[in-house]
Amino acid sequence: MPNITERYQVDLDGDGREDEVVCFPMASVDRPKTWDGPPVTLVGLASGERFAMSGGAGVDEPLGCPSPTSTASGSGLPTLLLQRAGAGTSSSVTLRFDRKGPMLVASNVNPRFSLRRMDLLAQSAATFHYTPPDPEDPDSEGNESKWEGSARVVSDLESTVLPSPGQVTWGQKNWKGPEDADLTVSLRRRGDLMVVSVRLRDDKTVVAADASPKAILAADHLELRWMEWGTTRFMRDQQVELGVARNKQGAPVATWFKPPKKKDTPPPTIRWTAPEAVEVEVPLAWFMPTPAKLDYYDPTRATAQFTVFFSDGDGRGQETLVNADPGMLFVADPGRPFPSLAQVVQPWVRVEDGATLRSLLW
Repeated sequence: MPNITERYQVDLDGDGREDEVVCFPMASVDRPKTWDGPPVTLVGLASGERFAMSGGAGVDEPLGCPSPTSTASGSGLPTLLLQRAGAGTSSSVTLRFDRKGPMLVASNVNPRFSLRRMDLLAQSAATFHYTPPDPEDPDSEGNESKWEGSARVVSDLESTVLPSPGQVTWGQKNWKGPEDADLTVSLRRRGDLMVVSVRLRDDKTVVAADASPKAILAADHLELRWMEWGTTRFMRDQQVELGVARNKQGAPVATWFKPPKKKDTPPPTIRWTAPEAVEVEVPLAWFMPTPAKLDYYDPTRATAQFTVFFSDGDGRGQETLVNADPGMLFVADPGRPFPSLAQVVQPWVRVEDGATLRSLLW
């Protein structure tokens, strides 16, 4: 029998009860009686469910037993940190649990010359990439690229409110402040839809004369932009843009500024619930990465890209664009607060009654 390397209690599912974490090494394949192989981590919830994690992901192997972090990202939520390393590479995942299994709340992937991280508790994300100098070019100095932004999760448990006021991305000289043009955006899952709820601030409302693209572009309108992912690994991804306005009767009018690949796709369901408030029900399948794009152990490599813009014109055509951008966007399964942990990101299994130690190495 293996010796237990780590054992501790921590509330990983938020029900106020301590859950059990046990970590022990398995026997090596070439030395079956020597318990110095890769570690297996068992998580037993107080509610009775048990889960096991073993092995690494991508090019990285487990770096010892996982450790608890009682104040992850300052949130006060205990999490489980699994660290991994390879030849010049490293990575980690940070997990919460519920009765369905582990959920991803943070990741950090460091291939050679780059870094990609996200933290859904801190709502932060960053990427860094370094291109070394060309050894055959004496004048080459290499190149660095950096990005810092946010990461958020959309669930059906509560709405995700994006930062406000929005960011002016075009027409700064025409913008007089949030009272001139601004938007507050909240996102929430509803079945197979994401409900985009927008509340506008506008000192002068301009409605659309009709449902034509020209009339919508001339009016105060929303622009919802997202990436439509290719259905195969090498299929091109495509930018989609939907314009949404209202007419004199207060009814919604919409048009595709950049249509989806399926040209006869009708606009989604749109409701103006007040002159300054609108809801758009966008099918998740329209903007979520396809399975062909989710075959890599870095969960930030393919994430939903969805941005909402408010175009303000005050009757003189398009003058200002103010946007609300969630950054890296993840979508949780129904009834869960965080995205499910994909097998390619970190292998795991549910431990059924009667399971053996050997069965935990899959």
